[in-house]
Amino acid sequence: MKSTIKKITTINTDKEEIIKSLRVDHQIVQLHFKRLSELFKNDTPEQISRKLQNIVVRDNLFNAIMEEVVRNFEVTYDDEEIKTVAQRLTSQFSNKKPEVITEIAKKVITKTLVFEELAKEWNITVSDQEVNDSLEQYYKFSNQSIRPYKEDKNKFEGIRNVMLEEKISNELIRRFSKIRLDHESIKKQFEEAARRQKEAEAEKTASAQNNHK
Repeated sequence: MKSTIKKITTINTDKEEIIKSLRVDHQIVQLHFKRLSELFKNDTPEQISRKLQNIVVRDNLFNAIMEEVVRNFEVTYDDEEIKTVAQRLTSQFSNKKPEVITEIAKKVITKTLVFEELAKEWNITVSDQEVNDSLEQYYKFSNQSIRPYKEDKNKFEGIRNVMLEEKISNELIRRFSKIRLDHESIKKQFEEAARRQKEAEAEKTASAQNNHK
């Protein structure tokens, strides 16, 4: 990458924090929902919803950890690299302002650079065998052809990168065990959101019925 990173302090994994409410970006949630619906076509809406909730919860925990980790690094951004990443993100975040997409691009670059540093420091790797095993599991699960991934080096390396990110994310969550979720408060937040959603749907239905009278 053209952007660079420098570690300025030692990462303190003893940081304590209790997360009592979740931050939710509805556009990202919609992207997750679409991906889950395509991947788990035989799941019921309730099953998809539970998987989606788990992703939102994990994302919030991971983001809290990353905020702490990033403080230990100094990033020098390359302007052209920011523009390139922002252009790639525009289609995903079409309803966001350009300056917001630019900030998201910076976060993507930062995460990539931080993960590269952590992979080196913690000696985290993904072997060819692990990639092949993952592809075989995917084939058994989906019955989709995995030959393109085995025959195309770029696609094969893409899978390796995804698996490496997952390993590093899991290690971060393991090491920062004192940053945790208040599950009771979060449960109440989900229940309140579900209640408001039902009320909005009921109001929409009632309004439609009144318009047809």
